[in-house]
Amino acid sequence: MRRLTLALFSCAFALAPTVSAAQQRAVTLAEALQLAERNAPSVVQAQGGVRSAGAGMRAAWGEFLPTLNSTANYGTSFSAGPSRTDPITGEVISGNTSSSSLGLGGSASLNLFTGFRRGADLSAARAGRTEADAALAAERATSALQTTSQFLLALQSADLVRVRQEAIRRAEEKLAIANAKLATRAATIADSLQAVVDVTRARIQLLSEERNLTEAEAGLARFIGMDGRVSAVSDSSLFRVTPIADTAQLMAEAMDRSPAVVRAEARVRSARASLSIVRSTYLPTVQLSGSTSFSGSDRNSYTLFNNRSVNLGLSWQLFNGFGRERDVVQRQAALDAARSTAADTRRQIGSTLTTQLSGLSTAEQRMTLTTQSLEAARASARVQTERYRLGSIGIVELNAAQDALSNAESEAVAARFDYLRAKAQIESILGRTL
Repeated sequence: MRRLTLALFSCAFALAPTVSAAQQRAVTLAEALQLAERNAPSVVQAQGGVRSAGAGMRAAWGEFLPTLNSTANYGTSFSAGPSRTDPITGEVISGNTSSSSLGLGGSASLNLFTGFRRGADLSAARAGRTEADAALAAERATSALQTTSQFLLALQSADLVRVRQEAIRRAEEKLAIANAKLATRAATIADSLQAVVDVTRARIQLLSEERNLTEAEAGLARFIGMDGRVSAVSDSSLFRVTPIADTAQLMAEAMDRSPAVVRAEARVRSARASLSIVRSTYLPTVQLSGSTSFSGSDRNSYTLFNNRSVNLGLSWQLFNGFGRERDVVQRQAALDAARSTAADTRRQIGSTLTTQLSGLSTAEQRMTLTTQSLEAARASARVQTERYRLGSIGIVELNAAQDALSNAESEAVAARFDYLRAKAQIESILGRTL
């Protein structure tokens, strides 16, 4: 019997958990969000889109300004041949002559009327800038949501690792009690064997949770632009419950300021401006242009003579084989599609926000209930452990109490992080923190 007891102790110690190396890198949620925004390819691309849209705005305003051009040239020419007599003046012109010339000039043109095309171009550029800003806000919100979700996953995995470690501690305590009772013949060998099985099962579950933690921390490192693993630093303010008093106001804000809605509305304005640009081709264009130039050559000692011109022109395309009508139909169809998409985006935002608000409320209630259940399960496990130590219950009843405690701990962890995920979803929809 003593050999069997020693074997049971040896088995328990052989299953002792290995101590993992301490994480050298750890970030808070605020640091993770900042690093992720700096390294996310989609955010960097959206920032480039904002710069491009700004350049488009300047170009649209530039269409109201005149176009300026300047020229300068200097050239030489050579003419080979024999000497000859000018038939008019009788002057003898020598052969193999060369000459050089110099010219300077400048021109300007200004569109006086373009059939309102410039105004439509400016409207399209403004809509493009609004869409680019909304796209950047949407990508930032998406990056924040993904990073927050990965950060919470790393935190939750770390909490579950601690839950499994606590389960191992309880299983080892149970094994020690069973072995002590076996030594005094107060229990059978079956209790000790069952306790060893429970220790083994708890350690296997710990290995699984440690693997999940490694995967979560490696994913967090990728999101924030680092290699290896990065652990998440918990903060008490992170788990603070945010009361939402007026859901109607929150819904109205989402319909007005959500990056997805703003982006969809900007696309509608851009499609409307594109339609106006095509319709402007039905009207004439009026352009004022002028030029001046100075030219001279070596024959007159490079004396520069001036030439000037001013022109006022009208251009009106009367018929182009129904090409304009085709373009109008295509742009109108694009406008209709953009309007439909914007309306559907609003409905989607409303549906998602309603779901997440309900999920937030449900998760908040679950946190309260699971906290109460956890306290009851802890008290029950303590009582059942003492009862088993005193021999008033068997190991089966103790196992049931400890399993219920492990489940209650896991449920409490899940409820807390489900609340944070629902909150992160709402913040992503609104484009701001609650």
